[in-house]
Amino acid sequence: MERRKILAAVTIGQAPRTDVTGDILPLLPEHVELREYGALDERSYEEVMAAFHPRPGEQVLVSRMRDGRQARMTEGYVLPLVQAKIHQAEEEGADAVLLLCTGAFPRFEHRTILLEPQSMLHAVVRRLADGRKVGLLVPMEDQIEQAYRFWGGHGIDITVVHASPYLGFDGVRAAAAQFRGQDLAFLCTDCMGYTVAMKEAIRQETGLPVILPRTLVIRVLSELLV
Repeated sequence: MERRKILAAVTIGQAPRTDVTGDILPLLPEHVELREYGALDERSYEEVMAAFHPRPGEQVLVSRMRDGRQARMTEGYVLPLVQAKIHQAEEEGADAVLLLCTGAFPRFEHRTILLEPQSMLHAVVRRLADGRKVGLLVPMEDQIEQAYRFWGGHGIDITVVHASPYLGFDGVRAAAAQFRGQDLAFLCTDCMGYTVAMKEAIRQETGLPVILPRTLVIRVLSELLV
């Protein structure tokens, strides 16, 4: 009998991420079990928001609490919490770990496969764009400047708008409308919170292809978890 493989999904917010699993579970092979871990599982919303004091140049991150509320945090606050969950997942038998965040992070310690979406997402977008401009959707206005810095640093020409996937469909659709009429190769959503349904709404609003990180990375991991 084939041994079941364990994929650990580590969110920088709280688990379970019911807003994510509905899109990724159908893409996983039948022999893969998904286990969820949240960096903020032992923190309250009030604790997280009270600690939100970004220093100049510090990366701002956005995720979802268990009750659906949006939480903002700094890289420095969440890094040790994410590292602890990676270690926990490995101790509990994970064959691979997926970080449910497209942010840029220092190298995490890990023993098994660890997929951090940002580096793969940037590589795929850069190659597919082939020098053309790409439309990028980020959750928060204060992430726009860092998006230009991160993506530009990888040689990718972008134009950026913002709308949080955690604050409803209408804002995402309205933000996407700003891309209409622009000469863009395609669009990319720069957050694991954007859903398959949002991708389709963006495509209908703009007429452009859309890269969705959550489905991109899960398809790659499915190739490895055989």
